[in-house]
Amino acid sequence: MRFFVDTNELNAGISTVVKALPARTTVSILEGIYMKAAGNTLLLRCSDLSIQIETVVAATVEEEGTIVLPGKLFAEMVRKLTGEMTSFDVKKNTASIESGRFKTTLQGESGAEFHTMSSVSRDLTVTVKPDALKRMVRGCIFAAAQDDSKPILTGALMEVDGNGVTLVALDGYRLALRRESAIEAKGEASNMIIPARSLLEIARVLPDEGGDVSIVFSRTHIMTDVGDTNITARLMEGEFIKYKQILPDSHATRVRVNRKDLLEGIDRVALMARASKSNLIKLTIADSLVNITANSEIGRSVEDVEASIMGSDIEIAFNARYFTDVLRVLDEEEIFLDMTNNISPCVVRPVQGDGFYYLILPVRIFSGM
Repeated sequence: MRFFVDTNELNAGISTVVKALPARTTVSILEGIYMKAAGNTLLLRCSDLSIQIETVVAATVEEEGTIVLPGKLFAEMVRKLTGEMTSFDVKKNTASIESGRFKTTLQGESGAEFHTMSSVSRDLTVTVKPDALKRMVRGCIFAAAQDDSKPILTGALMEVDGNGVTLVALDGYRLALRRESAIEAKGEASNMIIPARSLLEIARVLPDEGGDVSIVFSRTHIMTDVGDTNITARLMEGEFIKYKQILPDSHATRVRVNRKDLLEGIDRVALMARASKSNLIKLTIADSLVNITANSEIGRSVEDVEASIMGSDIEIAFNARYFTDVLRVLDEEEIFLDMTNNISPCVVRPVQGDGFYYLILPVRIFSGM
């Protein structure tokens, strides 16, 4: 196996695929980067058996072949190369690498032993504009659970029907829902649970603009091709929480407020909330104002934000981060906050349309707050 490749293109390709390297695994070969030189291309691939990312870069191939090189070491090494071109000469799973004045040898493993994820049958194909899918993922995935106490909540539910696509994530403290209607689907309507990590990696490789992207689903996998990069991921098994049953169907208080003003006000007050380690803020909604307060042993912060209020006055407390996480992913100038009482969730929704829906659980207010 012998080939030459542009160093910058090699670095870009490796930077793409190493996102699928496993953090820990009992299958040692998966800690490596699979390389296949054939024709006039170099195929790079990484997989942890739940997600696989592969990409192709142009190469001058003098002798075809495959090898698996140590992933983290090889990736870091390529980042530091200064030569315009890098050459590889592989004999008996030992790679001799040269770039500029740098030379090294790396012991690899046989490419034939690398575990490759199966191809995906096209049971359902969803066609979407890249910016729309990136917007959905960015606006939703932060609410997926970060720990494995309820594994199914580390993924996001994607519902595909004749009206478009809905993406839902929740972690027990907040729920995020995004809808996109300008989407074409071919195949039967279906619901899939996609690991949050896989959705994030798909969103990262999508261009900021350009033509439509197709996402293919089988009963067990999701797959998409973006340019020279392919991502395949395993879907999660199990039943997602019946989230529609927990969505409030009424409210006693509705607040129309400038999103940026509210975000900046909470950010300033939350500095004091973090000093108390509780990270709690209290919202007092009355007299056309949202009064934001936080107390700690070293002080008290207060800020008022003007708002239009319909319905009953209310005092309600939240974890500041859960609230700002929502406000940061929105672009709208104004939003609605809907509440029933101080122990029921706050719903954040658009002033027009139904493109998003966020639910944030409050914290019971103790005396002195």
